[in-house]
Amino acid sequence: MRTRSIRQNSALALVGDAGSKLAALAVIVMSASFLSVGEFALLATGMAVAGLLGSLLDLGAGTLLTRDGARSRAHRGGLLVGLLAARAPLALAVLVAAAVVDVVADTVPTALAVACLGIAGAMSASVLGLYRSYQDIRPEAVQRLVAALLAVSFTVASCLVMPSATVILLGLAAATMVALAPLVLLAPRVADFDSRVSRIAALRRAAPIGLLALATVAYYRSGTIALAALADSDETAAFGLAAGIAFGMLMVPNAVTTALLPRLSVETGLGSTVECTRRVLGWTLLIAVAISAAAAAIVPVALPRVVGEQYASAGAPFAVLCIGVPLIAVSGVIGTSLLSLERLRPLGVQVAASLVVNLVVLALLVPILGAVGASLATVACEAVGLLLLLRAARSALPGLVTLRPTASRPPVAASRPATSA
Repeated sequence: MRTRSIRQNSALALVGDAGSKLAALAVIVMSASFLSVGEFALLATGMAVAGLLGSLLDLGAGTLLTRDGARSRAHRGGLLVGLLAARAPLALAVLVAAAVVDVVADTVPTALAVACLGIAGAMSASVLGLYRSYQDIRPEAVQRLVAALLAVSFTVASCLVMPSATVILLGLAAATMVALAPLVLLAPRVADFDSRVSRIAALRRAAPIGLLALATVAYYRSGTIALAALADSDETAAFGLAAGIAFGMLMVPNAVTTALLPRLSVETGLGSTVECTRRVLGWTLLIAVAISAAAAAIVPVALPRVVGEQYASAGAPFAVLCIGVPLIAVSGVIGTSLLSLERLRPLGVQVAASLVVNLVVLALLVPILGAVGASLATVACEAVGLLLLLRAARSALPGLVTLRPTASRPPVAASRPATSA
């Protein structure tokens, strides 16, 4: 393995994320076709809850490893061990709580399946963060492709033999862990595990990032959960299908930010950080707008033909979500640059405000508009979040949002800030 450029890593991340997102799309389409509307709504809700659990159990470990682990082999190895030890009791508690829920409800172990999928996601984030810090995304790309193939295979088998939301959730968790196993075994190639970072110290450094990530995931997943609580299974299933496809379109922005964070983390000058971010921001926005416009025109027409007329209502919420895709793409690049500078305060303000807007709009619109209301809530919170990030970037990343540098613009500082704002 070797250190690669941001362009090479972006391409590798795109390959891996494209495979992952296409597999997720295949899982959603197959599940919508074979499961009853009620079972598919349960699957969509379970995947949303598992996403929240995964972010909670990750607690920022993957991002911290990506950023701070870039310093040295010993540092990334010590961080990984400390973070795994610190979070193990929480993972065990989640498993026990899920088992209790299933016993009390006297149903199939759906809660346990959701917990397993959440734990698998958190473990994957930590291990992949280790490799990202090495600035070589190839192992992650291979892992994602293998996991995608296994996920589709398990879903096909479940749909044909035992069509069940619980079985599919367990299959997705197993696919993630099986594909991750080789990277766990090869970890000594990119990290030294002789040094140690205390569990408390590692957790203290990761927790602020983890809280930001958890809140972000919350307003991505809250639409499905709100619909499950406030609307019927038809609306929940329609939004689950629309959101699954729309968020899958984020594969390009996700690939960019995956490669961007470790690249910016080793920059020593603020000027070079801003310049790199500006270049990435420009073509990421163009690609996101093009993909969103094309998808908004094609997908709503194609959905009833692919998954059946019962999901024709998913077209409207999907079209609304397409408006949010470019907003998410731009926010992701700016947020990643601020994170590389350890500017956590403006990120915290942005995430908190976005979450509040999301929850308020959900409460107001979901009872009236159902899935469309949930989509509008997502777009509203992303618009507010982007405005706050642009405001933060004016001071933290001078010149980033200027279309053309001018002589009157103040010069960019030569060095990066040493501490967070």
